[in-house]
Amino acid sequence: MAIDDPTELIDAWLTTWASIRGIRRTELDGWALMHVASSSRETELVCLDPGIETFTDLTRHVAGDPRAMLTVVGRDVGPYLTARLPPGVRLDRDDETLMSADLTDEDVPPLADGLTFRWTIDAHRTTYSVEAGDTVAAEGSVGVHDGWATFDAVETTPAFQRRGLGRHVMKTLTRQAVGRGASRGVLAASAQGRSLYTGLGWKPRLEMLSLMGHE
Repeated sequence: MAIDDPTELIDAWLTTWASIRGIRRTELDGWALMHVASSSRETELVCLDPGIETFTDLTRHVAGDPRAMLTVVGRDVGPYLTARLPPGVRLDRDDETLMSADLTDEDVPPLADGLTFRWTIDAHRTTYSVEAGDTVAAEGSVGVHDGWATFDAVETTPAFQRRGLGRHVMKTLTRQAVGRGASRGVLAASAQGRSLYTGLGWKPRLEMLSLMGHE
């Protein structure tokens, strides 16, 4: 079964996330520092329920730096939302949830007429795209590491929403991951995507809160 221990779950998430995106992982003050190097941020410091005092101290690592993120993960991040933030730090988002699931190979819903699919595979990730002519209707990626799979950037273009394409993409990627030896899955879900994953049997495990530095 999918593990519930927060420390093990976060480590599985960070390890698979680093693998699928080719991210370098180091440590800062004993916490995982992910060198994301994306358009939205350069680094993301991830900590598990550090307590308000430690949380306040950790904000110094992002204060004044618009390319630095601090993410707190815990069973209840409410107390951190009410903590006083120092100058140069802002709330970025508090709507994400870390979810996990036991993965099984299930039947994949067929695509409607007029839709085609395409696979893109590299060393770190496998991306599955559903297309309508030259338009990407839905897509998502999966990476597998040490029996764990993480799902990334699962999105449906607005004009194609409510047609079951997100479910089709997830089931297709799950089948691919199980075929590569994955038995458990972990992902960070937005509020919008959570209902999709819940409907597929994924369970919310931990809440997430992210801060960004600003000038």
